[in-house]
Amino acid sequence: MKQNKKAYIKKIKNKNMSSNILVTMNVILGTVPSIIVIYMVGLMLDGGLSKSIILMCGVGIGVCLALKALFYGLSLWKAHDAAYGSLTEIRVDMIKHLKTLPLGFFQKRKTGDLANIINHDVEEVEIYLAHALPEIVSASLVPAMIFIVVLLIDWRLGLALICTIPLMLLFSNKSTKIFSGSFAKYFKSTKKLSEDLLEYISTISVIKAFSREEQKTQNILGSIHDYNRWVKNFTLNLTIPMRFTDMILEGGFVVMAIIGSLLLSDGQISTQGFVLALILGGIFTASFAKLQIYHHSKIIFNNAINSIFSVMGEDPPTWGSSSLPDSGDIVFDDVCFSYTDGEETLSHINLRLKKNSMTAIVGASGSGKSTLASLMMGFWLPDSGKISIGGQNLTDMSEKTLSSLVSIVQQEVFLFNLSIEENIRIGKPDATKDEIIEAAQKAQIHDFVISLPQGYDTLAGEAGVKFSGGEKQRISIARMILKNAPVIILDEATAAIDPSNEQLIQKAISNLGENKTLIMIAHHLNTITNAEQIVVMDEGRVIDTGRHEELLASCPLYSEMVEQQTKVDTWQIKEVSV
Repeated sequence: MKQNKKAYIKKIKNKNMSSNILVTMNVILGTVPSIIVIYMVGLMLDGGLSKSIILMCGVGIGVCLALKALFYGLSLWKAHDAAYGSLTEIRVDMIKHLKTLPLGFFQKRKTGDLANIINHDVEEVEIYLAHALPEIVSASLVPAMIFIVVLLIDWRLGLALICTIPLMLLFSNKSTKIFSGSFAKYFKSTKKLSEDLLEYISTISVIKAFSREEQKTQNILGSIHDYNRWVKNFTLNLTIPMRFTDMILEGGFVVMAIIGSLLLSDGQISTQGFVLALILGGIFTASFAKLQIYHHSKIIFNNAINSIFSVMGEDPPTWGSSSLPDSGDIVFDDVCFSYTDGEETLSHINLRLKKNSMTAIVGASGSGKSTLASLMMGFWLPDSGKISIGGQNLTDMSEKTLSSLVSIVQQEVFLFNLSIEENIRIGKPDATKDEIIEAAQKAQIHDFVISLPQGYDTLAGEAGVKFSGGEKQRISIARMILKNAPVIILDEATAAIDPSNEQLIQKAISNLGENKTLIMIAHHLNTITNAEQIVVMDEGRVIDTGRHEELLASCPLYSEMVEQQTKVDTWQIKEVSV
């Protein structure tokens, strides 16, 4: 669900309310001892300071300091409790929201970028809520309270103390605007470094295989140096304005001291009142300076929130909530689709894929075959036109309904680092061991699995690295057999498989496709000659449809593709004598 940015920020900040109340008590109790001390000094100058008063004041100061420490500790605990709760909530919300977004979103965004947001940027929110926000609340309350006390001493001293604040705020606002470009470059370099590091680590085997490690290493080192440069710039552009801000604030303290001296010489204020105003004025300036120090935390927090809402603010596709329809024909009715504006990937597709039949989709790379499959899976929604299964529009179904209707076996198979049994069970979470074995037998993978030392308990390894492409493919098919969806899409399932594995996979596909609507996307045309319907695509359009023999006679493009395939199948390296 798309989140409202302002409402979301308000919600997570409200969790710090109890911490803010405790911080307020801490500030109040921290101010009282100074007032008590000045009161004692006044009594001493007037000759009215007795031992009992000293004892009472000492006890009062001790109690205030003890309570101040207690409230400070409680405020930190509540702030961290609320912050880590918000951190968990944001990450859970992001994961749930990512699951609702179309695959097009993930094509536009790099994996490193998304990982950086979920890990680094969300962590910055926690740092701000747990550490910076309580300090900001404290640094805001202290000057406010001091201003009120100084006003009570003498209104002219109070106005003198804050006379330079408008100039300080104007300078701070202007400097932030001036240096905002360097802030943006710092955040950009942070993001780029995270993306580059993730890409470097994940592709290290390819880099080493093609002897590109020197260039790629230099590139990543360049990103590190670039990040280091902008961190220094960011720090410098915060520090210099901060020092000028301190100077402007101290100017107010100087003005108050001058006016207070004049008032004291005229007898308009008492000595103890003047001394108290000076002490509180120094605390006022120090607290305001501390507030400026935490200004950079707010900049980082706002940038982190903007990054988080570059994900959370994305609109998920609108799905219906209808019940499971009867599986019937799949119909494309004048469907158009584009990944980016102005570049149409599919143009006016009109197709009928009959129930419990085998349809093959062929065409050159980039002709739109896989995009057609992705639309059937609901990974994207058409820009115009509609797709229906059994007479019901895909957009009227829930995601869960569509997922139960359609399954896909892709060329690149991903296996989780779980046992083979658990990887197959993904197709049906409540499946029994017997059902899993039956599915594996139909997928022609059972004999291989039981030959392993740990059998079905064998871990697949990260992303299935322990098995060959054909073995992973058959495990994936077993998963699909167990799911038992009425519509099966095979997207280049045998494109990169050796002949022996291909034969086993063809048997597995035959078992998978029993009483199913089978849609095969294939480059190997010899595997689809028996299809009831072959769809020929070119540049995002359907050129022709029909059986193999019909298309050979009526479709020049299909005839040419078959001829090319024949040449490839009979091609062999000949020995050349020198």
